[in-house]
Amino acid sequence: MSGPTLVEQAYWDASYANMRPCIAPVGDVVRQWLEREVPHATGGQHALEIGCYPGRYLAVLGTLGYVVHGIDLTPGVVQMKPALGAMGLHTGDFIHADFLHYVPQRKYDLVSSFGFIEHFHDWKGMVERHADLVAPGGLLVLETPNFRGWVQQLFHRALDATNLRRHHLGAMRPTEWARMLHLAGFQVISHGYLGSFSFWSDSPAPNLMQRALRRVLCALVPWLERKGTGREALAPYCILIARKPLD
Repeated sequence: MSGPTLVEQAYWDASYANMRPCIAPVGDVVRQWLEREVPHATGGQHALEIGCYPGRYLAVLGTLGYVVHGIDLTPGVVQMKPALGAMGLHTGDFIHADFLHYVPQRKYDLVSSFGFIEHFHDWKGMVERHADLVAPGGLLVLETPNFRGWVQQLFHRALDATNLRRHHLGAMRPTEWARMLHLAGFQVISHGYLGSFSFWSDSPAPNLMQRALRRVLCALVPWLERKGTGREALAPYCILIARKPLD
């Protein structure tokens, strides 16, 4: 299973260097989705986020009552247990390790990743590894950005090509996640695309032509937002929630 290169990992480590563990703001659309769709924990249930730093959505799961755990290759993961504990959340283990080679010793009531599987060529194998860690009757929660929808892809290719190359568009297919998990016996509760149109980029400073295109995009945003939510071409996120069978 191939994943991010050492150069790519160095990029992510540098990106997180000045970032501290945190929780997503109240108005964040992914946070709202989790709070709306994920049931509150009962009886000390445990949730794992794979690729967890800085824990913006893992902390949301903590507010739903889950004991939160995480694994990440980014060194800052060692800060997460005390930081999330200081938020009043129940914390478990936070492991500084490469998930490709780490062998967890337990299953979890909820396994999640947010913006993770799309960094792997073998993203299908990564989904399978997520699913293997879900305890019987537990939930799998997946989210990635949606750079594959044609409108999103058009703007990312024109304005965000450097960042786009760090992602595998083939992974941004919630219908395929659902198909895989259905074949594995999971009950797919929901899957699809989340949010009205929004655009973010993480590439070097734009050139003159790109700056002009950004002005065009800014003028189009209100119109694109009115085209509705959850549309494959426009939505910024891909999502899925599925439940593992008890047997």
